[in-house]
Amino acid sequence: MSAVTLHERRQTQEATRVLIAIHGSEPGGWGPEAQQAVNRWTRPTVRILAILAVPSPPFTSLIPAAARRYRAARAAWETAERARLQRVIDEISPGLPEVTEVVWTPVSYADPGRAIAAHARAWAADVLLISAAPAAGVWLGALHDRIIRRVHCPVLVTPRPTAASAC
Repeated sequence: MSAVTLHERRQTQEATRVLIAIHGSEPGGWGPEAQQAVNRWTRPTVRILAILAVPSPPFTSLIPAAARRYRAARAAWETAERARLQRVIDEISPGLPEVTEVVWTPVSYADPGRAIAAHARAWAADVLLISAAPAAGVWLGALHDRIIRRVHCPVLVTPRPTAASAC
C-alpha cells in the first residue's frame, strides 16, 4: 500500500486523522486557533489527547498517616490538573466535528513529548496539532520542538494568539 500524502487525502475527500495534544501549557484564547486549524481539513476525524502530567516525587516515609496524606495530595493534584485541561477542551470543542474523541493519558516521566509522539504513532495520526508552549527548561527545550523530532506525521504548531486575536 502506498503512502497517501495529506494533499492527496484532502483532494479525495478521505477523512484526515487529526490529533490535538493538550499538554496544559496552552495560552488563553488558544481555542479559536485550534478550531481554525482543524477546520482546514475536509471531514477530519479528531482525537484530543489530554496529557495528565502529575509529578510523582519519591516518597520514603513508613508512617501510615504520611502515606495517606501523600496519596491524598497526589489525588488532589490530579483532580486539579484534570479540571484545568477540561477547561481547554471545553474551549476547543464547540468548533470541532461531533465525532471528536477525548483520550486522557497520565505521564509518569518528565517529558510529555514522548507520550504525545507515542500516541500519534499508535493512533496513526495524519497530522498533530499542538500549541506553541514556553520552553520547559534549559535541557529539554520547547515541547513542540521535542515532539517534531519524534513523530512520523506533520506537526502543526499554532502560535500564541496576539492581543488582537485573543479578544
